[in-house]
Amino acid sequence: MRNASFVVSGLALLALSSCARLDELRNAALGREASTEPALDAALDDASAAVGLPPDDASPLGPDASAPDASAPTADGTAPADASAPDDAGDASDAPVVDNRPTITALALRTGVVEAPNGNARWIGYVRAGGRVVALRGPLGNDGCPARRDVSGAGWWQVEGGGYVCVGYLAAFTATLGARRFPAQADLGAAMPFLYGITTRPSAMYRNLPSLDDERLVEPERFAERVPAQPAARDASVADDDAAVAPGPLAVAAPSGDAGVPADTGVRIEELEGEPGSPLLRRMLSRMYVSLDREVRASSGGNYWHTQTGGYVRTGTVSTLRNLNQFQGVALEGAAHLPAAFAISAVTPTYTQVGTAMRSTGRAPRLTFFQLTGDPPVRIGADDYHRTADGLFVRSRNVRVITAHDPPADLAPGEKWIDVNLDHQSLVAYQGTTPVYVTVVSSGLRRRGSETDNYETIQGAFRIQSKHVATTMDGNSNDGPYSIEDVPWVMYFEQSFALHGAFWHNGFGMMHSHGCVNLSPPDARWVFGWSEPHLAPGQHGAYATATAPGTRVYVHYDAQNLGERGGPTHVPTH
Repeated sequence: MRNASFVVSGLALLALSSCARLDELRNAALGREASTEPALDAALDDASAAVGLPPDDASPLGPDASAPDASAPTADGTAPADASAPDDAGDASDAPVVDNRPTITALALRTGVVEAPNGNARWIGYVRAGGRVVALRGPLGNDGCPARRDVSGAGWWQVEGGGYVCVGYLAAFTATLGARRFPAQADLGAAMPFLYGITTRPSAMYRNLPSLDDERLVEPERFAERVPAQPAARDASVADDDAAVAPGPLAVAAPSGDAGVPADTGVRIEELEGEPGSPLLRRMLSRMYVSLDREVRASSGGNYWHTQTGGYVRTGTVSTLRNLNQFQGVALEGAAHLPAAFAISAVTPTYTQVGTAMRSTGRAPRLTFFQLTGDPPVRIGADDYHRTADGLFVRSRNVRVITAHDPPADLAPGEKWIDVNLDHQSLVAYQGTTPVYVTVVSSGLRRRGSETDNYETIQGAFRIQSKHVATTMDGNSNDGPYSIEDVPWVMYFEQSFALHGAFWHNGFGMMHSHGCVNLSPPDARWVFGWSEPHLAPGQHGAYATATAPGTRVYVHYDAQNLGERGGPTHVPTH
């Protein structure tokens, strides 16, 4: 049943694990025949509805949701003529520019944009649920795009930026959706495209806003009768002033009976999934991350976060991440240039030279940027000292020194490329021979003595294969299962290896990751916007093609030639 494969292809894109490649899903087959099975139609309706709030707790799509949508297509799918402008509208140059072209809204978490109007065409991008793309012309047939009798303008439509979208089960014209509510779209102008939260204790994520019966079924321990704890016998030798002991540092909670998670550190991510058809979407352990849409109130009286991926988590189990102090690298323009350095010690002393000695003159915080002069380092004792542009010195072991690298031999004039140096934990973006941006990163933890624990980042010459404003990464490690919803600014360049933003640590300049190249979210956003392929308007992800190749990425150690292959022979997947 080809239509079933269409359903599975669309829904498979709703869940990805670890640094799993979205590329492997971009060629998902679309059915070629119109659906004639009511059960299949119902399943597809449920799939497209799952990303929005139920009608009883939905709020209007926007302040103008009740107004007629200027993007409504006419019978032939074209934009309507604007007959509302009065004759005395005044100078057109003073009037705001209104785009009256019809738009298509994605209904699935990922609605594909393909390179040709047929079901076997490659994905060149996708639109996130609630995202809108401008329709240019169509419908252009329904080859591989199952038609729906109740959908206006069903079939393939060419969209702005290139490619085609199937209007039907996983996308519809915006004008036909009324006040339907979708999760908030990513803020492309912010370092953090969504509001994020971290679970403070094991909790449950529900498929829908739960009833009291759902809560009792999934979390019976919350409703169990509590037996008052008996006070411990008091040691009279302990003074009253010592009776209250200050709490220790925040510990990472182990899995417990709360929310039904077994107290077993060997639990795997797969075991946290809820049974199909049950109210439970999945269980979450402490210190898992969720991307948040908005708070809603359940019929049970409890408050819940509606997540960007469509689940519901009790607000009391999630701490929101706000006002994060995020490091950012430096655009190399004006006085900023290579060589440069970033402080990696907790506190980095600065010095002045006095004869054959160095005298400490100050202390710089971690990740401070130092503009270096390029003079040869001064050797004193066992240490090298680098002169800064303001006449001070920094000690080599306290900083990451970053110098310019010769370009690849076959680089075209002005071509972009990215240099990731694993020895210096640095990233430099180049345009031709000119470095334009520099920062420090965290690559994979290198443990070459262990095949299963070596997370070393692969080395060689690559190209960015796909880009995603945000995508979920979860999986298993020797430290237990992990889950981070909507990791921001992801750029896959080889298998599961990617450049991406990391908001859950600030260890930049040191190896830290499970293989990917971690950047601070502001740095990742900069590289994402600068590199290729570029995202078309309204799209959430893009894939490189033969005619629009991705930006080159070179990953290496100092001793390696640019492009030389290296890294782990086994990529840990646990």
